[in-house]
Amino acid sequence: MHQEVNAKVNYLGKVTITGTQFLSGCTESAVMGLVERRGRAPTQGTNALLEIRPFQVRLHHLDDHNEASVTMDTYQVARIAYCTADHGVRPNVFAWIYREISDDLSFQMHCHAVECQSKLEAKKLAHSMMEAFRKTFHSMRSDGRIHKSGSSDDFAEDSSIAEDITPDDG
Repeated sequence: MHQEVNAKVNYLGKVTITGTQFLSGCTESAVMGLVERRGRAPTQGTNALLEIRPFQVRLHHLDDHNEASVTMDTYQVARIAYCTADHGVRPNVFAWIYREISDDLSFQMHCHAVECQSKLEAKKLAHSMMEAFRKTFHSMRSDGRIHKSGSSDDFAEDSSIAEDITPDDG
């Protein structure tokens, strides 16, 4: 079943975070910083359409009329280390931690956040992300990119994190 979820959101931005163990509450300070930064500069947040698909997430940045996609950012689901819609500072914020890989194969972890129309909408996005991750993980396991032991050249980190990723239900 090919399932896509689309939601109109306000992209708050991204911040670099450190660490590789992502537990409940790990995005709270990043989200707080993004919300505060947006509060000081209202133009910082942009109207966007977040599209969650089985193997990738697309963030379409919309024009001034909130209709046409001006630019699009794509995130591979296999590189998402954590997602949550459980934020004390703003319950309607959905955030995810993404592993950006540079040309020299080094990587940085970025926390991205979007403001949803409601807490329920944020929770639905978290659930959809969990489903997308589950499909990606099972596909990668079935075609041999992830082995049952969790060892694989390219996706070892992802496989060790994969079974732990579940959005917080608050």
